[in-house]
Amino acid sequence: MSATTTRLLLIRHAQASFGTDDYDRLSERGLRQAELLAQWLAAQPDLEFNHVVSGAQRRHAQTLQALQTAAAAVARPLPQAVVDADWNEFDHESLLRGYAAHAANDPDLVALRSGVEPARVQALLGRAFRAWADGVLDDVMPETLQAFRDRVHRARDRAETRAGAGTALVVSSGGVIARCAQTLLALDEPATIRHNLSLANSGIVEFVRERGAWQLRRWSHLPHLDAEPHRELRSFY
Repeated sequence: MSATTTRLLLIRHAQASFGTDDYDRLSERGLRQAELLAQWLAAQPDLEFNHVVSGAQRRHAQTLQALQTAAAAVARPLPQAVVDADWNEFDHESLLRGYAAHAANDPDLVALRSGVEPARVQALLGRAFRAWADGVLDDVMPETLQAFRDRVHRARDRAETRAGAGTALVVSSGGVIARCAQTLLALDEPATIRHNLSLANSGIVEFVRERGAWQLRRWSHLPHLDAEPHRELRSFY
């Protein structure tokens, strides 16, 4: 990279435990995703980080721990990580509860109560996001959508500053990463929601700023899950 280049390498946490009594921990699939991602990153000889930061949620910490362990195993330890709660995900449980109260007859809500069907979960989340964006859920969410955008903006600014003319490694969540894309790529709300729902667990997103302009280099990049038998480990919720 040139002296004027800043890179943000954003990692969506590996699969958490959706549909259980404790979402904020990696599932067995998620632990394996994190391990494979960590091995891939550690094997990239030219990938060095000036700054490492994660959200404060358990699924972020578990994903980061895998990255730290793999880096240390090849004698390339990561910089001391900073924990920044501004990288935390929005409260998806409040979002779904609020949407359920607003649209109790949504057929995908009924389906969700009897089991997790990924395609239907994504469709449901898309409608819940739109209700939040329209201000319908402001009385049940702990923060408005604008407040969420604002804190993500603060977090990204801090990471960008710490990266300098180098690379920041960030472990966060899909909703947060999508809001980074919204700002850096000037996406409207429907496009931001689509980006959010398309981001795979343990997916890599890379933004590069050169000569003052941001570019998206990679979105939901899954090199660690490209080949068999690991392709079956892909997930989006």
